[in-house]
Amino acid sequence: EVILAMNNAKAPFNDIRVRQAVSHAIDRGEIIDGAMYGQAVPIGSFYPPHGPAYVDLTGTYPHDTAKAKALFEEAGVAGTTMTLRVPPFPYATRSAEIIQAQLAEAGIDAKVENVEWGFWIDEIYKKLNYDMTIIAHTSPNDMGNFARGPKYFYGYDDAGYTDLWNRISAEADDAARDALLAEAQKYLADQAVHGFLFQLPQLGVY
Repeated sequence: EVILAMNNAKAPFNDIRVRQAVSHAIDRGEIIDGAMYGQAVPIGSFYPPHGPAYVDLTGTYPHDTAKAKALFEEAGVAGTTMTLRVPPFPYATRSAEIIQAQLAEAGIDAKVENVEWGFWIDEIYKKLNYDMTIIAHTSPNDMGNFARGPKYFYGYDDAGYTDLWNRISAEADDAARDALLAEAQKYLADQAVHGFLFQLPQLGVY
C-alpha cells in the first residue's frame, strides 16, 4: 500500500480536520495516471484490494478541493507551509509533485524535499522528523503498524484501534477475522490517519 503518511503526533496533523482536508485534496486518479502511468489500483484504507477482507473505502473522502480548503481554514492552517519529505523511489517522487499541486489548489504550500534512503530511515522512520512523506508498505498483514504506538513513525496512538488489532490477532476463525479486518479498514479510513493512495503494482518488462 502506497500512502501519503502524515505525522499524527505532530501539529497540525494531530487534528483530524487537517488529515481529512489532505484526504479530500488528493485526487488518486490523477496521481495514478501521472505517477504510475495508470498502472495501479486506488485504495481508501490500509489493506490490499486483492485481499479476502478488502472493503472499497475510496469514497470515504472523495476528491473535493473546496471541502479541503474549508477544512484547512476551519483548522486554522490555510496558507501555511507543510513539508513533504520523499525517499528516492520513482513512485514517491512522481506522486509528490502531483500531490504538491493538489495541495496548492487547496491553499497549502507543500514544500517537497527529496531525501536519500539512509536519511529517510534515520530522520523519518526512526526520529519522526517530518510532516508528510510517501512510502510503500510491502509487508503482508501489516495493519498492526497502527497499533505500534506513538514511537512508530506514524505517530499514531489510538486505544480503540489497538484493542481492535488485538482482537484481530487473537481471532482464529477466518470469517470472523475478515469481518474484524473490514472494521479496522473503516476505522483507519474514518480517522484519515494517512492519505491512502494506491496499491503498488508489480510490473515487469519482458
